[in-house]
Amino acid sequence: MLRSWACRDDWVGEQRVRQWRWTSWWYGARDPVGFLEKSLSRLLTNTLPGTGVLEEMAKTTLDRLKALDSLPDLAAQLEEARQLCTHSARADMILKWLLDSLKRSADTCNAEGSWSLLSTIARLLPQERLATLLGTADLLHLMQSPLAEGRVDFGLFNAIASCLELIVELSADGKGAALQALLSVDGTKAANFLGAWLNATQGVLSAAPESTNPNRDFLLRPAFRVWALRKQRNDENEAFARECLVPAASLLALFTQSSAAHSAKRKRQHNDASASVESTQTLETLLARHVFLPARLALIEAHQRQRSHVKKAASQTRESSIGERLAALKSSILSGKLEPSVLPPLLDVALRCAPAINQSQRTKEQPWIENVFVALVDCMIDEGKLKDKEVLGDMLAVVGKRSSLAKETLLRLAGSYSGLTAEGHAAIDGDETDWQLVAHIIKLDANVFVNTKMTGKLLDAVSRTDEKGYEFDSPQGSASQQPSGTQLSTLLQDRVLAPTMHAFARARALTTFIDLWHKQLLRGVAPTSVWLQLSDSFSGLVNQHLSREQIFELLGRLRGDIKEAASKEQISASAVILNALLAGVQNPDLLDVIHSDVETLFDEVCALFQPADFGLGACHHVWRLLTTVFGLWFPLWAVQQTNEEGIRTRASSILKSPAVNKAREFWSTSRDKKQDTIGHDARTFVLALVRHLRVYDANVATLHDEALACDKAEDFAGSFRSSDLIQHDSFTEAHEKVVSRRFERLLKNEIAGQDVVPGEVLSIVRRPQTSLTESVVDTALAYLQPLKAGGEMANVQRASVAVRVMLEVPSAALSSEQREQVLDAVAILLLAPQVQAMQSRLGLMIQLLGEPCPKADLLSPKSAALLWQQADHVRALTLSKDSSSTSGLVELLECLAGRVLGHLLQHQTSTSAKASIFAIAAVTEDEVKTAASGAAFVDRLQDLSLVKTIFHAFGASMRPELLAKCMKPDVIQSYSSTLTNDLEGLAKQTDKDHGARAALLGVLDALARLPPGARVQDTASLEDSLLDMIDTHIRDAVTQSEISISVKCFELLSQRTPMQPIKEEKLMYYASSLLTERLRPRDYAAVLAAFTTSCQLADADVRIQRLQSLLPADNQPSAAPLLLLRVVLSALNPEDFTIPALAEHISPSIFSHRLLGALTNARDLTSFRRSSECLVVVLKSKPFMIDQHAVEATLATANKLAARPSRYNRVVFLDICRVTTILLQQYRSRLQDRSSLLVVLFQTLIGCFFRKTKGVDKASKPLTARHARTFARLLQLMCNPPQFHSKARRSDLVDDARKAQAHIGQYVQYVLHHYCAQVLKSTLGEGVREALLPGLWSIVDAMEASNANAVKSLSTAMSNSERAVLRTLYDEYKSFGKWKGG
Repeated sequence: MLRSWACRDDWVGEQRVRQWRWTSWWYGARDPVGFLEKSLSRLLTNTLPGTGVLEEMAKTTLDRLKALDSLPDLAAQLEEARQLCTHSARADMILKWLLDSLKRSADTCNAEGSWSLLSTIARLLPQERLATLLGTADLLHLMQSPLAEGRVDFGLFNAIASCLELIVELSADGKGAALQALLSVDGTKAANFLGAWLNATQGVLSAAPESTNPNRDFLLRPAFRVWALRKQRNDENEAFARECLVPAASLLALFTQSSAAHSAKRKRQHNDASASVESTQTLETLLARHVFLPARLALIEAHQRQRSHVKKAASQTRESSIGERLAALKSSILSGKLEPSVLPPLLDVALRCAPAINQSQRTKEQPWIENVFVALVDCMIDEGKLKDKEVLGDMLAVVGKRSSLAKETLLRLAGSYSGLTAEGHAAIDGDETDWQLVAHIIKLDANVFVNTKMTGKLLDAVSRTDEKGYEFDSPQGSASQQPSGTQLSTLLQDRVLAPTMHAFARARALTTFIDLWHKQLLRGVAPTSVWLQLSDSFSGLVNQHLSREQIFELLGRLRGDIKEAASKEQISASAVILNALLAGVQNPDLLDVIHSDVETLFDEVCALFQPADFGLGACHHVWRLLTTVFGLWFPLWAVQQTNEEGIRTRASSILKSPAVNKAREFWSTSRDKKQDTIGHDARTFVLALVRHLRVYDANVATLHDEALACDKAEDFAGSFRSSDLIQHDSFTEAHEKVVSRRFERLLKNEIAGQDVVPGEVLSIVRRPQTSLTESVVDTALAYLQPLKAGGEMANVQRASVAVRVMLEVPSAALSSEQREQVLDAVAILLLAPQVQAMQSRLGLMIQLLGEPCPKADLLSPKSAALLWQQADHVRALTLSKDSSSTSGLVELLECLAGRVLGHLLQHQTSTSAKASIFAIAAVTEDEVKTAASGAAFVDRLQDLSLVKTIFHAFGASMRPELLAKCMKPDVIQSYSSTLTNDLEGLAKQTDKDHGARAALLGVLDALARLPPGARVQDTASLEDSLLDMIDTHIRDAVTQSEISISVKCFELLSQRTPMQPIKEEKLMYYASSLLTERLRPRDYAAVLAAFTTSCQLADADVRIQRLQSLLPADNQPSAAPLLLLRVVLSALNPEDFTIPALAEHISPSIFSHRLLGALTNARDLTSFRRSSECLVVVLKSKPFMIDQHAVEATLATANKLAARPSRYNRVVFLDICRVTTILLQQYRSRLQDRSSLLVVLFQTLIGCFFRKTKGVDKASKPLTARHARTFARLLQLMCNPPQFHSKARRSDLVDDARKAQAHIGQYVQYVLHHYCAQVLKSTLGEGVREALLPGLWSIVDAMEASNANAVKSLSTAMSNSERAVLRTLYDEYKSFGKWKGG
C-alpha cells in the first residue's frame, strides 16, 4: 500500500518536471540570458521550482518518509513531515506515522508541532478518510494525556485547542458524520475529558500574565462542543459531578474575580467581554444542568413522596443528593487543593436554578435553597470547624440577593460559627465573635435575635467587645478579616444593634429591647460605648413604635429609677435611656402633655448634685440628660410666661443650682483622664444654659468665660462639637489662646522644677481638630527655635517643653510637612545634659520616623552627620553620668538608626536615597578603619551600635549592586577581626563593672549580627573564651545584662560547628540552663533560634548524639530538655540513622518508645505538654521513626493516660484526642488489624465523661461540651474513613472507604454498649450528650454498614435498662442522624 502511494507520488513529480521544462522554454525564449543565470543559481542552491527536482530525482518521497524516525530529534522529524505534507496523498501517509508516534511517545504528545501538523493534515484530507485514520487511535485520549500531566504550556494547549476546534468544525459539515461519530463518546469518558480540559484551562489562565489576556472562549469552546456530542447515559450527571465539578467551580470563581477586577477594561474591549460572558454562561449552564437541577428534582420528588406517603421502589434508580454530588468538591476544599472562595459563585448558580418570581414560588423553593446552602457550607467544614468564615459571609450575601434562609438555619449558623456565647462562657474553640458573620445573618433576618435564646448571647457579646474598647487610631483597610477600631464600632452600631432594635420595633417588642438595653447599661459603659451611640437610632423609633401610654409608663418608671437609684450605674443606665426617649418625642401634642413632667424631671435631676459625695461616674450621662430636658422645657415655658421678672427669677435660680455649681467645680479642680468626657458634657450643658439665659441674666457672660477657660486643649477642642457653641468666639483664635496658655504653664513648671503629669495636652487622632493641631505644631516649633534675647538655659527649657508636648501628639495626626519641620528642628536641638532629655529627644525622632518624612534632613545626605551627632551627644552624657543610667540610650540610638536606614533602603533606587546611603557607608567605613587602627569599639559603644545596625540593615535589605559598593570585603573582614580582638581583650578582664559588661554585650551582639560573608576567626582561644564567659555568667547571673551576655555567647557558640565532644556536651548544658532562667521573651526566642540553627548546621552524628542526650533510656527529661528535644526531632532525617560513623545501627523507633515513656512519666503539666508536642512532631512529620510496635505502644500509652486520674485531665484528654486523630489520619492501614486496641481506648475515653466528682476523683474536673465535640469528631473520623485514592477494580462496586467503615463497624458496637452502660451508672455534664450525638450516630452508621441487623444484635446482648438507652439513641439517629437520601 505504501509503495503504491509512493509510485503515485513519483508520477506527480514527473508532471512537475514537465511543467518546469515548459516554463523554461517560455522564459528562455523571452530572455535567454537572464533565465540561464537564474537556472544555474537554482541548480547550485537546489531551489528549483516545486520541491527541488534534483533532490526528488536523487531521493524518493518514500525514502524521506522512511527516514523520519532516523532524524536526530523530534523537532527535526516534525519539520521534515511538515515540509512533505503538501497534498492529500502525503498527508495520508504522514498521519499514519504521526498517530503511531503519538501512541508510542509521550514526548510527541507534549510537542506543540505535533498538533500543528495534525491540523495541517486535517485540512488536506477528506472528512471520511480523516475519520477512518483517526479511528485507529483514541484521539480524545491522546489529547487528554498531555493535559493530565500537570501545568500545560500555553503554546501546547493552544495548539491542541486549535486542532480540536478544526476537527469539530469539520464534523459539522455535511460530510462530517463520520467525524461526529468519532467524537461522540460515552458520557463517562466525555466527562473525564472535559474535566481534564477544564483543569488545563484553569492552569493556563492562572499562569498567563494580565497583558496577554488569553481568549477564554477559544480555549473552552472545543471541549464544550465535545461534551455536546457525547452519547447520553443515565449516570452522566454523576460522572460530570465527579470529574468536572471541581475544575468548573475553580474556573467560575476565576472568571468572577476577573470580571470584577477588569470591568472597566472590558467596557473598552467589547469583544473580549462578550467572549468572557459566553464562557461564564456556558459553565454556569453545565453546572446547573448536570449538578444542581438533578439534585433539585430529586429533592422535590422526595418531598412529594413524603406528602403522598408513597415509598419509592427499591429497584428504581435513586438520584444522588446534592451532598453526594458535591463530594469531590468537598474533598478538594478540605485537602487544600481548592479555595473555599469557589462556593459563593456556585451558590449563585444553584439559587438561579429555582424560580422565585412571586412569594408562592419562593415558598415552594425554600427547601431547595436551604438544602443547597447547607450542602455547600458543609463542603468547607473540616471536623466540625469552618475553614473560612469570610466565605460563609459571602454566601449569606449571595442568598440575600435572591432569597432568604429559615430562621432555624440562621440560628444554627449563629450558634455554631459566629462565636456568640453566653455571659461567663469562653468563646467556641477560643475564637472571638465574628461580627461580620453576625452582621450578614442580621441582614438576612434580624428576627433571629428577637425574643430567642440568642438575644442575650448577642447583647452580652456586644458588651464584652465594648468593654475591651476600640483603638480609634487603627489603620483603615487592615489586612485582617475582622474590623478594628472605628470600623468595628460602626459595624456594631449600624449593622448589629440598630437592625436588631428595628426588628424588635417591628415585632412590637420595643419595650422588651429597652429592658435588655437597660440591663446592659447597668454593667457600666465607657464614653465611646456603642450602647451610648444607639441613642440616636432609638430616638427615631419613639414616635412610630411607642404609644402614648408606653411613653408615659417609661417616663414615669425611669424617673422613679433615677430618683430611687442606689448606685451610679443605675442612674447612668436610666439617664441614657431617658435622654434617648425624650430626644425622640416630636409630637407637639405629646410635648404639651408631658411638659410639666419634664420640668419636674429637670428639678429632680438638678437636685441629684446636692449630695457632696455624688458619684462622678454618673455625672457623664446626667449632664446630657439635663441638656436635653432643658432644651425641651425652658424655651416653651419662657414663651408661655407673661411676667418677664418671673423668667429672670427662674433663670437666676437655675444658674445657682447644684448642677451649675458642680460644673464650676470641674473647671477649678484637676481631673484625671477618666473625667475628661464628664467635663466636656458639663461644659456643653452650661453653654446650653448660656445660649438660652443670656437674655435674662447678666452673670451669663462670666459663666461663659469660665466655661471656655479650660486647662486642657483637648477639652476645649471637644467642646466645639456641640452646635450650641458655634455662636461664640472663633475656633482658631481660641485654639491658639488655649495652646499658648498650656505651653506657658508647662514652661513655668519646667523652670520651677515641678513634675508634669504626662498626657495633659491632647490626643489628636481620637478627636481630630485641624486648627488645634496646627496651633500645637506652630507653638512647638517656636519653642524649639532659640531666642536671641534669652539665655542658653532659657532656650533649653523651652525646647524641653516643646519636645515633651510633641511626644504626646501621635505622628499620624501630623502632616508630612509638619513632621519634617519638627524632626529637622529636634535633630540639631541643644538640650540640657540630662539622660531624660536625651531619651525624650531620641524618642520623639523615632516616633516621627514611624510615618513618612521624605524631605527630612535625617533622610538626606546629611543623615550620616546627624546620626553621628546623636552618637556624640550620647557619648558626652555617658562620660559625664553613670554608665548604668545611660544604658538605654544606646538601644534608642540603634532604633533611630534602624528607622533611618529602613526609610532609605525602602527607596534605595532613588538618587537622593543612594547619596544618603553612600554617605552613611563612607562614614561607617571610616569608623571601622579608626577602630582597626587602635581606637577600639570597646570605648566607643555608641559608634559600634550605629555600625552594627548599618551593616545588619545593608545585609538584609540592600540590592546586590549597591551592596558591593557599600560593604567591601576587606572592610567587613577588618570589622570582624577588630571585634574578635576586642572580645578577647574583654574576656581577659577579671573584674567587670557595669561599663565593661555593657561593652562586652555590645561586642557580642555585633559578632552575632555580622553581615553576610563575614566570619568570626576560628581560633581555639576565642571558643574557650566564649565557653568560660557563658559558664561564669550562667553560674553567677544576677542582673539582666549578665543573662543577656550568656545568651549572646550561646548564639556565637551555636554558629561554630562542628565542635569537640566535650564542648558539645557543654553547649547542650548551656542551652538547658538558659531556658530555665527567667529570660526576656526576645532572649528566649534567641536561644531557641540559635539552637535550631545549630541543629540544622550540625552533622548527622551530632544530631543523633543530641537526641540520645536529650532522650536517654534511663532518665526522665525535664521541661527544658523537652523543649530542645522538639527542635532536634524537627531537624532529623532518615539518613541520620544510617551513617557509617555510628558504631552500630540505631533503630529510629527506639526513640519513639522512649518518648512514650517520657509522656507517661511526666512530673508536671509543662513536661507532659512538651512531651506531647514532641510525639506529635514524630507522628506527623517523622514516619520513619514509627513502626507497627510504636503504633500499638502509642495506643496503649494513650489508654493508660486516659484512665489515670489527674488534676489536668481536661488538657490530657485533648492531647490524647489529638494524638489519636493523627494515628487515624496517617497510620490507619497499620490499625486495620488492631481495632481491638482502638475499641479499648475509645471505651476509656468515653468513660472520662462519666467520672464522679466525689472521693478519689475529686481532683479531676468534669469534661465539658468542648471535649465532647472533640471526641465526637474523633468518633466520626474512626467510623467514617476518608476517601482512599486507590484505583478500584472494574468489577468492584464498593469503594475502599465503605469497606473500611464496614470493617470498623464490627468493633465499635462495643464502644456503644459501654456508653449505654455508663449512662445508667453516672450522669453527663451540661451539653455533653448533645455534643456527643454526632459521634454516636456515626457508630450506628458504621454498624449498619457492616450488618443491617447489627443494632438488633447488640440490643439482644443488653439488659433491659441498657436496651432502653439504646432505643432512645437509635430513634434519634433515625430522625435526625440517618442519611435518608434525596
